[in-house]
Parts: sequence; C-alpha cells; structure tokens
Amino acid sequence: MFEKMIKVEGLHPNEVTFVALLTACARAELVEYGLKLFQSMQNEFKVVPRLEHYGCLVDLMGRAGMPCEPDGSVLGSLLSSCTIHGEMRLGHEVGQKLIELQPQYSGRYVALSNINACVGRWDLAAYARRVMVEAGIQKIPAYSWTYAK
Repeated sequence: MFEKMIKVEGLHPNEVTFVALLTACARAELVEYGLKLFQSMQNEFKVVPRLEHYGCLVDLMGRAGMPCEPDGSVLGSLLSSCTIHGEMRLGHEVGQKLIELQPQYSGRYVALSNINACVGRWDLAAYARRVMVEAGIQKIPAYSWTYAK
C-alpha cells in the first residue's frame, strides 16, 4: 500500500504515515524493511524523526528479538546509553548483569559505581568499588569505561 501511495497516487508521506508504517513493520517483525523505511523517511522524504519514530524502532528491534542472550558488548552499549540519557535505574540493573557476565573487567564496576553516584546512592557506589577491590581487580590507569564495552 505504501509503494502504491507513493508511486501511483503521488502522495508524500508525513510523520504520522511513518509511525503507522514502522508500527506495522514491528508487528510483522519486518526488521530490514522497517529500517529501510526509517532511512528513506529522512533521506528521501525529508521527514525529521521524532520520539515516536525512535520508539517504533525500539519496538521493531524488541519484537524481532535476539536469537541469543546479549553479551557484554551489547549490554555495555545499553549501559552507556542509560548513563547518557539519565536512565539510572535501568543502568544499575544492566551494570549488575555486566558484572555477572564479565567480573574481570574493571570498567563494569566503575560504571556501576558512577551510575549509583549520579543518583546519590553513595552506599551502592562505594559497594561496587569495594567489591572490585576485594576481587583484586584494578582499574587500568587512563582507561575510560565508555570504551570498555
């Protein structure tokens, strides 16, 4: 229908059209087509993405699922995003999961400590650092945790 709307009818899609399209792709688990539509939205139709469009992308990816458990790299990216966007509660949960998955990486402890410090949970921030020290894990000097994904 979208192709017909564009090619046959000569109509120009707007923000609402793309929300409907991306939602339909999410429900049908058409990940590649949904991503293609999102790209065309910006590049071809000059429609600026809004929060609703990004929400549709998250829904698209979430419904498609992952064929495996997320690894440290995926969770590290999520942790960085949580920190950047102030999602400290989710960041704390992700940080704990990262420490379970990769207990030898100092950056995981530092990130969890920093997230807790950002929301004034000094007890949890100190606990993360203390666990790191007790496990004999040392922070690598001049090594940023954002690159420890």
